[in-house]
Formats: sequence, structure tokens, C-alpha cells
Amino acid sequence: AGEDATGYGALQPSPPKTPRPIRGLRTLGQLNATIETDAQRHMVRATHMDNTRTHITDMVANMRQELRGQFLGKVPLLSRNVLSEQEQLRLVGKLRPWTFSSGHKIIVEGEIGDKLYIIERGTCEVIKTVNGRGICVGQLTKGAFFGEIAALYDMPRTATVRTTSDVTALSLARSDLMQTIGEQELESMRVIARTQVFSSIPLFSALNSDQKVRIAGALKKQKWRQNAIITGENHITSRLYIVEHGHVLMEVKSKELLPSFWPVGAQPTITLSPGGFFGMRGLLYGAPVGFNITAATDVQTLSISFEEVLETSPPEDRAAMEATMRKAMQGYLLRQIPQLKQMAEEHFQNVLAHAQEVSFKKWSVIFSKGERIDSVYVLEKGMVLEHDGERVAMCELPGEEKGLPVGNSKPPRVTPGEFFGVGCLTDKGARANYTLVALTDVTMLRLPPGAVWSVLQAERQHIARIPLLSQEVLGKADQYMLVGKLKAWNFPAGKFIIQEGEVGDMLYVIEKGVCDAIKEIDGKEVVVSQLKKGAFFGELAVMYDMPRTATVRATTDVVAVSLSREDIYSTLSPEKIQKMRCIACTQVFQQIPLLKTLETSVKIKIAEKLRSDVYKQGDKIQVEGEPTHRFHIVEKGEVILSRKGRELCKKHPGYTVGELGNMHKESAHFTCVACSKEVKTLSISMEEILETAGTGERPALERTLASCFRRALVMQLPQMKGKSDEYISAVLNHAEPVTIVQGDILFEKDRPLEAAYLLERGELHVAEGERFMDVDLPEPERHFGAECLG
Repeated sequence: AGEDATGYGALQPSPPKTPRPIRGLRTLGQLNATIETDAQRHMVRATHMDNTRTHITDMVANMRQELRGQFLGKVPLLSRNVLSEQEQLRLVGKLRPWTFSSGHKIIVEGEIGDKLYIIERGTCEVIKTVNGRGICVGQLTKGAFFGEIAALYDMPRTATVRTTSDVTALSLARSDLMQTIGEQELESMRVIARTQVFSSIPLFSALNSDQKVRIAGALKKQKWRQNAIITGENHITSRLYIVEHGHVLMEVKSKELLPSFWPVGAQPTITLSPGGFFGMRGLLYGAPVGFNITAATDVQTLSISFEEVLETSPPEDRAAMEATMRKAMQGYLLRQIPQLKQMAEEHFQNVLAHAQEVSFKKWSVIFSKGERIDSVYVLEKGMVLEHDGERVAMCELPGEEKGLPVGNSKPPRVTPGEFFGVGCLTDKGARANYTLVALTDVTMLRLPPGAVWSVLQAERQHIARIPLLSQEVLGKADQYMLVGKLKAWNFPAGKFIIQEGEVGDMLYVIEKGVCDAIKEIDGKEVVVSQLKKGAFFGELAVMYDMPRTATVRATTDVVAVSLSREDIYSTLSPEKIQKMRCIACTQVFQQIPLLKTLETSVKIKIAEKLRSDVYKQGDKIQVEGEPTHRFHIVEKGEVILSRKGRELCKKHPGYTVGELGNMHKESAHFTCVACSKEVKTLSISMEEILETAGTGERPALERTLASCFRRALVMQLPQMKGKSDEYISAVLNHAEPVTIVQGDILFEKDRPLEAAYLLERGELHVAEGERFMDVDLPEPERHFGAECLG
């Protein structure tokens, strides 16, 4: 028993052991469970990510919609003053995005559109046509809008909008508005749109926004069938009409009945489109309409009388409102005078302050034929007559039985804005060439010339500083006539007025502000000078289609006046224009090394000798290998230069052909062919240049030209690039003439270079590389060994 107790007895079987699982090994069921768990976890995460993405997308969309709503709210027609928040939101949903590349015209001046645009990204420029040229008048950036009137009316676009970068814009079409907005809201929008049309109606232009809105709301609609007569030329004006839909024809029976301010050469017929108006001049003064006005199509007009205009304001404000409109109209009437039409606003307001309203009784003589004119008179109210006779012979009968003056008289003048005696503005001794008679009680604006003289004299002095327009070329009378053609411009700081390389046809004179003149040198912009009040630039463009030689950029806000080629050609005689072209040529010579340093008097004589040549496309101006008898300045068109049948480059106006070769009648090194439909050049031979010298002066001119030729050679050296004239002269003083006999070796390869050589006459051959005759240059290189100059 004791042994059994100690375990030394018989062995009992032990219970079976549970096997231990091997770490990392899973059953198939566990794997399936894990996969299911992972799939559920992935689905939860994917759903969460989708929800997050959707949330972010919704946030971005909401932010975009909110931003677009803010853009939309800036458009007066669509602001909260007109539409409710819900209506704005519905319209935001109608906005359509557009992508435009740089240089694309989104809208074009004169076209009829039906969409307004809002810039969401990028920049655009606003361009208006002035005298046939597109002029940039403003810049548009993010949030700016344009074309809003088109969303309601078929009015021609008043400007072109062109992208200056890649642009994203939002559009809203008229159909979107019609489908989304109720008639009451649409009418409110039309009222706001009309107030924008008022900016082009001088009578209302100076009124405040509230006054304009009230007037717009008081306009009365009227429909006219095609060919219906709206009013006749002798009808007294009782209402101002604005064309809302359709087209209206204004015509006068005879050109003799056209007012004095009517543009010379313009037809006596006008077609008014939506936004056009008539009856404004006579509304204040009760004058006849002056035109027969008919509906060219079915037409809808908006109209208002002067009494109805005043009734839109509280009684206590009407006197001030009437005074504002009368002052605005007086300014508009004075602006009809040619010398004041383009005058800068600052100067014009000073002139306007000197105008006085004067009255004349019936049969009063305002001024008589032959008398010195002491004032300009502008008709406001009444009827006057220009009678070609003396005061004593004015009437047939005395006293109350007076009839119309006998003799040669023009038709009576009744249109407000007719002006008389303007000759005194440019000629202090001007005398009347007719007698001006009041046929009824008359009210006129009297403008003493002194106020205008001070402005015109300052302007005349500005243009007299321009060599083309100086008193050596033009008389004072011509200068004053050109002053009347000056057009005022306002350029914001940073605006490019002209750009290097572009072709223009206007010169500018700075009246206020500062500009930088910039040239591109080695790919970088370099400010070469500053231009201030009285400075002028671009004068060569009024004579020739040559590229601008520099860029001019406004560094401050700038007021400038311009004069175009058209202004000059339409004002001056052919003889004076030819004289101006000669002076302009002397400025072209500044870019020609051979002629650059000649005396001004010599340049003028050479300019007078220039021959004008015309070439058709494909004509050869110069032929490779043939002697150079003339050198040409390309005035108009483009030419192609080629050598050995291979085209080298294309050249534009201002380029010279054969300048250096003409000096010694060298064989031409390239062929020059007209590649434009028409190419004009100014050309001259060396003999014709020498003929400009006076008796005994020819040898001196030959020496001067030889010196200029050598200067041009020195300027070809790479080391002379950008050097001053004084530096070039100093280098030239150290140059020595060397005569080389045919067959002589100038220098050899791998031998030290002792000097640089400039080829003046003859031909050199470079054995290795054939550098001289085969280089791809329009002119052969005339320098050798320049490396030794360092």
C-alpha cells in the first residue's frame, strides 16, 4: 500500500492532450470571416470617402454658385434692387461658362447680340473704333461685366471686347431672362436699362441715378407701323423719342437745310437703331424737328415731354433739375463748334464758364458783313438768317412792315446748336462775310474768343514744337486748324500708348502726366527717356507706315491729345503735306547711318530729291550681282531678301536697301523682291545726293558722306553695339585707310592679329569656311579680325 502511494505501482493511462494551434495558420472559415469584415470596413470607408467627396464637391459648387451670384448681383439690371434672391438664384443656374483663348473677340462693335457676359477668370480689353481705328479704351478683369443691354434690346454693341489672356466667362442670354423672370421684374429691368441709354443723351447725362430711374419709369410707349410718319421737319418739338425696337429713318429734303454742325460730306439721311433718339435739341427750346422722321420698320418708341421730365421730381427739386439739364445742353451745343469738339474736358469747362446767354429782339442785327467778329454765337432758341448783304440793304421796308431780307440769303437757321462767327477763334482779325439777323426773338450763347484763344494758343505752341508742324512748315492759321482736330485721351498708369514695332498713324502730345519711352535691347526692356507735359512722340506715323521705334508707357495717369494722318491730309494742302513728308524723311534719315550725321538743311535737300517708286508683287527692286545704282527706303509693304536663290528674311517699312553699296556702286549682294501686293519705296542715287550741294560745296559733301560711310562700318563691329556717337567718333579717329592690292594676304590663320579691318571698297575672300559671301545675312559682313579688339 505504501508503494502504491508513492507511485511506484502499476502505470495508469494519461488523458489525451489537446493539440496546440500553429501560429499564423487560419482555417478557411476564419479567412472568409476576415474577408467579409474587411469588405464591410472597406465599404464603410468608401462610402465615407464618397460622402466626403460629394460634400466637398457640393461645397465647391455652392461656393462657385455663391461667387457667381455675387458677380451677377453687380450687374445693375440683375441687382437685388430689381430681382429677389430666389430670382437671382434661378438665373445663376442659367449662367453658361465659356472658355476663350487669348486674342479672341467675345463681342464686336456694331453687331447685334442677345447675351451679357461676366468675366470669371482672365483679362480683356475694350476697343472702340475712332476715325476708323480700333482704340483700347479700358481693361476688364475678374468680376467685370459687359453687353448687358443686349440681354433686353437689339441694340448694336458699342465696343469690341477682346481677350488679352485665356478667359473663362459666364453668359446669360435674353431667352434665359424671359423664361425665368416675371413680366413685372422684366419691366423693372427695362427701366434700369433705359437709364444706361440716358448716358448717351446729353440732356440727361448730368442727372443723378435716382432722377434717371424716375424719368425711365415715366417714358411712354408707342408703336408705329412701317412707313408711318412720326413727325415732320417743320413740326415743333414737343417730345423726346427713344427707339426701343425697330429702325427709324431721319432725312432732310435739301443739304442746304442741314445745320452748320453737320459733318462735311455726310449724307442728309440717318437710320436710327434701338437706343437712338431724336427731338432732344428742341425739347428745351421748342424748335422745329428739322427732319422728316418715318418708321423704316415696325417701330416701338419711348417718349417724354419736358414737363413730364420735371414732374418726375418733387416740386422743390425741379428748378435745380432744370438748371442741370440746361447747363448740360449748353455744354453740348458749344461742343458742336469744331475747335471745341475734341477739347480736353478740363479746358472745355473753363471755356464753358465764359459763355454767356444773350437775347436779341426780332430784326436785331447780331453782326454785320465786313465787321470785325468779336464773339462766337451759338443758337439756343429762335430763328436767324445769314444775309449776304450790308446792314442798310437788309430789308425792303422800314418799321413793322419789314419783310425777309432781299438778296442772296441762306435758308433761315432754327436748330439749336447752329454756330456763327467761328473764324474769330483762329484769326483775331476775322471779319464777317455775311450779316446775321434775328428773324424772331432769339436766345443765343455768346462766347468771347479770349477764353478759347488761351487754350488753343497753348495747344498750338505744343504742336509747333513738332518739326513736322513747326512754323518753318506751317503758318499759324494751319496750326490752329490742326488744333481743332486734336482728340483728347486719358490713359491710366501702366497703359501702353504705342508699342515698338507696331505700325500706327497717330502722333501724341502729353498734356498732363509722365510717360516712359522704352526700347528693347538684347531682349530686355530699357527705359531710354521720360516724357512729360508738352513732350510729343509718334510723329513719323502721320506721314509713313513705318514701325514705331520705341514703346511709350504711362507711368502716371496721363492726359494726351492725338493727331492722325487723316486729320492732316483732310486739313492741309498737298503742297504743305509734301513739305511735311520731306521733314519726316529727315527723321527717317536718323535711322540710316550714311545720312544720320548730315546737317538738317542737307537732309531736307536730299529728302526733296527722293523719288517715289511703286512695285507690284514679285517685282525685283535690287538684283544680286548687278551694280547698286540707287538705295531704297521701304515706305509701304514688305520685301523679301534672298541670296543664291535662298530666302534670307522679310523686311518691313523703314528698312533700307543698298545703302552702303550705293556709295561705291558695288555689285548687289542679295536680291530684293516685293512680296506685298504693292510696295512703295523712296529712292535716291549717290549722284543725286551730291547734286544737293551748292556751288563749291560738293567736295565737302563727298568727304562728309565718306566719313558717314566709315562711321557705318565701325558701327558694324560687335564691340561697338550700344556705344554712343562720341565713342564711335573716337574709335574712327584711330582708324587708318589701307590699300590692298589684288592677291595680297591680309592676315593668315593661327597668326597673331594686330588690327581689325573694315572693308570700304572691293571684295575680300576668306579661304576657310567661305564666311564672306555665304553667310546668312541680308548684308555681307564688312569687318575682319574684330576678335583682337577683345
